[in-house]
Amino acid sequence: MNININTKIKLKYFLTLANVLVFMSGYLYAAPNAWSAIKAPRDLPLNVYGSASNGCITGAQKLAPAGLGYQTMRQSRNRHYGHPNLIDFVKRMGNFSASQQHLLLLGDMSQAMGGPMSSDHASHQSGLDIDIWLYQTNPQEFKSANIETMKMRSVTDKAGMRLNKYWRDSYFELLKTAAQDPQVERIFLNPVIKRALCEQEPNGAWLQKIRPWWGHDSHFHVRLKCPKGQKDCKNQAALAQGTGCNKDLDNWIKDQSDAILYPKKVLKSTYPKAVKAPLPSACLQLVN
Repeated sequence: MNININTKIKLKYFLTLANVLVFMSGYLYAAPNAWSAIKAPRDLPLNVYGSASNGCITGAQKLAPAGLGYQTMRQSRNRHYGHPNLIDFVKRMGNFSASQQHLLLLGDMSQAMGGPMSSDHASHQSGLDIDIWLYQTNPQEFKSANIETMKMRSVTDKAGMRLNKYWRDSYFELLKTAAQDPQVERIFLNPVIKRALCEQEPNGAWLQKIRPWWGHDSHFHVRLKCPKGQKDCKNQAALAQGTGCNKDLDNWIKDQSDAILYPKKVLKSTYPKAVKAPLPSACLQLVN
């Protein structure tokens, strides 16, 4: 197996991330930090500061635990807050899900005032991110006892580079509907799943928003655009042009498979540890 420099970097990152994903799969809890200790939004104006991976939010709204077509999961984590745009997006997706006789299961959004979480996520800090499970169920069959205990399940065979028996055709329209929402900036999804979307609609302009990323095989991660008028909010760099249904996507899939099948062949290298930028000063003032 030949491993080029880009592949080595991707694989090294994947193996590191794989440990994080194992941790995430059990939804284990870490000790609370200053941000997770904030149990409810304070009476402050609505503002988004910084980015999804280095920011916070004031004036966030809490999503109702359940609504038309949706159900929040892991409610004890207290991570279902967001900008009003995110609340509205959830309701739109819930309406779509209800029209299909499905119940949308929702994972983490943000904490009461955003900020870094004590476990599971590097992003979800600015009230504009949400995880949506790839686990549609019948509203009549869902039991409240499952809110804290139901486990997500992968819809891919990552080593075999294909979808598995848990993939449902209905997920295609769910993802397409989410990506076509005008408020959505991008969606993170396992590259194996993106390839399946490309095969079904290779020229779909909405596929530009579907970004391949490690993990994300049991849920998809939606990120909204910075809301209008929020001058302190920082978007990510602009999306690459085109659908992304190309050789680079094939490389993502191959790299992911190689990392699982041949972990001992990944050359160990030392890379300088990324230096985390400090939170925006407006965020630091909220916890100091």
